Amino acid sequence: MAKKEIVLIHGTWGHASNWDDMRAELEARGYTVHTPILRYHDLPVWEGALKLGTVRLLDYVNDLVDFVKTLDEPPIIGGVSMGGLLAQLVAARVENKGLLLLSPAPAWGMFPFYPSMTRTFYKHFLQWGFWRKPLYPHWEEFRWSVVNEQTEEKAREFFYSLKLESGRAYMDMGFWFLDPQRSSWVDVDAITTPVLILSGAKDRVVAPRIARITAKRYKKNGKLVVLPNSDHVMMVGKELTNTMREFDQWVAENNILPEAEALEDN
Repeated sequence: MAKKEIVLIHGTWGHASNWDDMRAELEARGYTVHTPILRYHDLPVWEGALKLGTVRLLDYVNDLVDFVKTLDEPPIIGGVSMGGLLAQLVAARVENKGLLLLSPAPAWGMFPFYPSMTRTFYKHFLQWGFWRKPLYPHWEEFRWSVVNEQTEEKAREFFYSLKLESGRAYMDMGFWFLDPQRSSWVDVDAITTPVLILSGAKDRVVAPRIARITAKRYKKNGKLVVLPNSDHVMMVGKELTNTMREFDQWVAENNILPEAEALEDN
């Protein structure tokens, strides 16, 4: 029987453990779940600080493309936040069964400086040479903009798992108009499989408008769902049930099943 494979890409400051709750749900549904760790995010924080500042967005993409090509079956490719952008960049280059985008970060050509988004990252951008320095999370901003609808316990649990992020990758995303390589440009015409975009109406770190603009780029094969009570991390806590409901419905609507399993059901 062909495998039901799914690749989940973590976001800014993230780690594979961010997917633990959703992994359990997906494995109960028979999926083989892969949660690759972005370059240097497996290192202790201070060791990562020495290496992460200058990693390019395309370095992440190339690593992920190489990983997906090792799988037995074309997977569903999912990602949250920056991972949602990376998922699109990867899907444009590899065979896949669909795209699951949770609060995807803005791609090339999208306005990235909404007030709530700027509030989260402005301390980093005020540094001279921020494009070659690691990006550190700050609890106050993180609590306000990323996990604002989580319990205090869940918010702190998520925060304590964080790593550092690449200032260069954030330069590539946020200041795309200065990037001659157009690192964050997504070839949407190369993505012909179904695309599910989920956005949290109470997300402050990636404005819900970003998800709406993303969905417009997938007019033929995209579906946008806004979760009215969700913050940015809809794969943990109280919103996970709603996320899985929308995922299950999308899979059923688009018959995203391995051929062998579909034949067995007939």
